[in-house]
Amino acid sequence: MKSKATKGAENEMKAVNKVRLIYLPAIILPIFAMVVSIAALSVGYVRINNTDLSAGGFERFVNPLMTMNNSTKEIYRELEKKTMVDPDVFKDRRYLDKINQKLSQKDSFLLVRKNGVMIYRGSNSSTEKLEEKLPGYGNKDSDQDRGFYVSKPGNYLVKQQDFKFLDGGRGSVFIMTDLNVILPHYRNIIIQVFFAVLGVLILTSTFLSWFMYREFVGPIRQLKAGAERIKDGNLDNDVVIKSGGEEIRELCDSFNEMRAELKDSIDARMVYEKQNRDLISNISHDLKTPITAIKGYVEGIMDGVADTPEKIDRYIKTIYNKANDMDVLINELSLYSKIDSNIIPYNFEKIDINAYFKDCVDEIGADLEQKGMMFSYRNYCSSNVMVTADPEQLKRVINNIISNACKYNNKAKGKVSITLTEFDRKVQVEIKDNGMGISKEDLPHIFRRTYRADMSRNSAGGSGLGLSICKKIIEEHGGEIWAESKLRVGTTIFFTLNKVLDKSKGA
Repeated sequence: MKSKATKGAENEMKAVNKVRLIYLPAIILPIFAMVVSIAALSVGYVRINNTDLSAGGFERFVNPLMTMNNSTKEIYRELEKKTMVDPDVFKDRRYLDKINQKLSQKDSFLLVRKNGVMIYRGSNSSTEKLEEKLPGYGNKDSDQDRGFYVSKPGNYLVKQQDFKFLDGGRGSVFIMTDLNVILPHYRNIIIQVFFAVLGVLILTSTFLSWFMYREFVGPIRQLKAGAERIKDGNLDNDVVIKSGGEEIRELCDSFNEMRAELKDSIDARMVYEKQNRDLISNISHDLKTPITAIKGYVEGIMDGVADTPEKIDRYIKTIYNKANDMDVLINELSLYSKIDSNIIPYNFEKIDINAYFKDCVDEIGADLEQKGMMFSYRNYCSSNVMVTADPEQLKRVINNIISNACKYNNKAKGKVSITLTEFDRKVQVEIKDNGMGISKEDLPHIFRRTYRADMSRNSAGGSGLGLSICKKIIEEHGGEIWAESKLRVGTTIFFTLNKVLDKSKGA
């Protein structure tokens, strides 16, 4: 199962990739628009000029020089051969007209020059100015295969082939291709392509703005509104996002989890503060009772009410007992404060559960006997059962439970029993009394600090920390503690301790 950190990193990468991905249309769509615009304008131009698309009309539009050069390449090769095998054929007007006829289908015409004088012109228009621009015989600067470009007058692609007539005259044959026929007005094309691309950019930016708002800006604003509500103290409402991708929804879920945990934390702190107030109130009340009694008995001695040695002795014993009660309350409060702050060091060790409880029950039995209560002990553990525990803190748990059993017992003959039961991995301790019991409504709360079920139990005194201390100690031991009780029947407290397992037996 993936950790939250791993999932968070994956979601971050998803968001980054999505942001990168949505900007691809900003690049692709304008390029696509330019291609489509050029293609559309090319088709329109070609059709206007009655050019067959299958004959390379689009290609003529995109790269006219190469296209026109290739269109006359075969004729140029034929003329090149003639210059080598039959140069005087360029004096034959019928042959030249035939070649010129072929060239005219390719927006070209033929010129033949001998000794600097033009002897054949395949164009009906005046070419005198154009002829002045033509290179002389033996021109080495032009590529004979690709031709060269003459811009003024007109726009022509020129292919030149020099040769010698049989009479020794110097001849040159030219293929002149008129580029004005196929080149549209570039200014109009640029304007049309510009507006086409501009339109696509507007559509693209509109789409990207809508997409960004839907996927990111809108949800982030909703999260911000949720954060503002939390700042104002409203922790009751989740943020609900209907748009956005998976990563935004997961961010929203995390935000709502944070809100819920923050609310639970604040609620827990309020409960904790209330418990602290209740604890101070209870301790104040419980301390006030013995202090009032001590003051009363001291005043009785001072005023001479205790006028016999027997009365004075009884008063002093009562004062001593009340002082002990105060000491117990103060120690209990100090202990709980340390346990609650996790500053009590535990000295865990392996103890023999049978030997440990044998010593405990001897001491407990003697104390209960002095209080006039019956005590029984049953042990269902096998010999040499070892548990991991802090002996001192475990004894505190047992004494607290026994103390409660005595304190809240209103029967003429009180009873307390301890039972040990062994399980595979744990030892269960059961401490049962026949006291006043606890109602079903109060039973789930008895391990909460400062909780005392009713006024009859409050009258018995105490801070209400005893069972809460027991719960803390047992949980630190890795065990569990719980209770079963019936009103006017009695209460049973259970807790478990972890056994020391024999690894050699594969336990």
